[in-house]
Amino acid sequence: SFPLIDALELYGTVEQGRFVGGDYYDFIKLADDTLLLVVADVSGKGVPAALIMAGVRASTHLLASMQIDLEDFAERLNSLVHRSTNKKNFVTFYAAEINTSKQLLTYVNAGHPPPLICLDGKVRSSAKGTVPLGVCPSLPQLTKHDEAFPPGSLLVSYTDGLPEQTNSQGEQFGEDRIHEYIRANIHLDARSFTRELLENVKIFGEGEGLNDDVSLAVVKFRTNSST
Repeated sequence: SFPLIDALELYGTVEQGRFVGGDYYDFIKLADDTLLLVVADVSGKGVPAALIMAGVRASTHLLASMQIDLEDFAERLNSLVHRSTNKKNFVTFYAAEINTSKQLLTYVNAGHPPPLICLDGKVRSSAKGTVPLGVCPSLPQLTKHDEAFPPGSLLVSYTDGLPEQTNSQGEQFGEDRIHEYIRANIHLDARSFTRELLENVKIFGEGEGLNDDVSLAVVKFRTNSST
């Protein structure tokens, strides 16, 4: 189940690829009007990747309960990953706080595929960020960024298995198709939007199954709210 925050529709899922992986997403309620969204992906496959992500998930919930700044949040997770892995592993990581009262999204991005924000048919990317977690002892040029997120906004976050899904000709699904889908389907509720996007990706793959795990987390700010 997803946390209840007035005015927000939430939906997310992890679709298993050919191998056990380290995909992760989470919705965490910080206040009645504030949501924390986290999406992350461990490099590599199999049980080692899954174990690293289990540690990231546990630490994410602990840090969220402390209500610390997003920059501090990312730095602490980076230290954990850097200390506990063999340096061949890293974690791409995106965290966003959405405040419905302020109509504001604040995010940090550590090497993760840029989540997309759509409003009035225009899609923009939240790409500004730093290197993935675990690469360096500290995150260079780590800065949180603000984006307007008024009613009618849609946030679409995913792991790289989505755009990198290939068809029989080796062509990738790609960012352009994601943008086109978002513009054409922003009217859908969060669950329908998510399920239909995944179905489009599977159809593109021509029944061969997903090449990689795909995590997809969607947040929609309803326009018919009193917020």
